[in-house]
Amino acid sequence: MKVAIHSIQKTLFDGKAEKVICETPMGQITVLDHHLPLIAEITGPSIAVVQKNGERAEVPLAEGFLEVRPESEVVILAQ
Repeated sequence: MKVAIHSIQKTLFDGKAEKVICETPMGQITVLDHHLPLIAEITGPSIAVVQKNGERAEVPLAEGFLEVRPESEVVILAQ
């Protein structure tokens, strides 16, 4: 799936991923390919992006919003 993480200043991550793991006020969620559409508030301290080759990128985050779009795309607006 395509994942894009943006802050006001710059793009923090833009690429393909196998899954995205992040914290919400209700607990941790994992977004996989073909996930149902979703909009959620997310909290820090970071977002884990696991790529197809197994590499794990940790993107620091204080708070933000996650949107899972129907075409297997995840967009995160981070603060």
